[in-house]
Amino acid sequence: MKIYLARNNVQAGPYSLDELNRMLLSGEVALTDLMWHTGMSEWQTVGQMTGGVYTYQPSVQTPPSPTPPTAKPEQRGFGDNVDFVKDKPEQKRVSVAELYGRKPIQDPNASQNDEPKRTEPNTRTKERVASVPKDDGTIEYASILARFSAFAINVALYILALLPLIMAFMQVVDVNEIARHAQDYQALQAYSQSLVDKVSKTTVMISNLMFLALLGIQLLLIIMRGQSFGKLVMGIRVVDEKTGKLPSFGTLVFMRTLFLIVVYAIGASIMSGLPAMGMLAVNYGMAKANEKKQGWHDKMTKTLTVKAKPSQLDKTKK
Repeated sequence: MKIYLARNNVQAGPYSLDELNRMLLSGEVALTDLMWHTGMSEWQTVGQMTGGVYTYQPSVQTPPSPTPPTAKPEQRGFGDNVDFVKDKPEQKRVSVAELYGRKPIQDPNASQNDEPKRTEPNTRTKERVASVPKDDGTIEYASILARFSAFAINVALYILALLPLIMAFMQVVDVNEIARHAQDYQALQAYSQSLVDKVSKTTVMISNLMFLALLGIQLLLIIMRGQSFGKLVMGIRVVDEKTGKLPSFGTLVFMRTLFLIVVYAIGASIMSGLPAMGMLAVNYGMAKANEKKQGWHDKMTKTLTVKAKPSQLDKTKK
């Protein structure tokens, strides 16, 4: 028979019938404590079960039960992952020393090296808890694939924001007209301006609002978490090279965001965008060859692109 005890909402056990009777006689278990074993519909006080005496003799022997009735497990919500919520250690079984403040009475005939069987689950529990990976604050550099995937996600989002405008241009553009003015820059610019006049102002306004809303969300994520939306999806983040924490506001917003947007916009506007593609290729090439996975973006701003961990957002730890 496995008997479970409880006091002050703390549960201990299981104990054998002999152990319970020894603890009753020694005063370790009080008659006001709660007890449960198989065959009981609910927890009851020890005094009710023993009839007010300090020995317990159940009237019916029942087969052992694996566990007493317990409360429902805690429900986990959306977002409970390694980046947003720290790991919670598995609750270990409470020993009699923790419950009653004294060690359980040992059988005088037992060897000193013998441990009670009920301590074995504690050992297994500790092993399971020790095997759970913890956020120890170490830096893990982001892979090139994760960084490029984050960039691709961001580009796709901006294209979606401008999609109404792009579709409107596709309806009014004349490919033959573009080919006819391919060698005449001024004529091509004039034709492009005429296309703008043909697009509905409502369409332009909708695309502009979507683009600005996306840009605002991106800036907020970058300032608060050191992540664009793409980096958030891929679980990576930009941190300061020295501290391993979020870089300064100026580094995140002006150097790593606005400055790079201007540089790549200029590169994309000339020579069919070849300079922009070249700068991007050089950045990833440098990151692949560098020990710290730093591209020229990172070296210029003295930052690192790493796997995101909660400790990187903790401003109290230096």
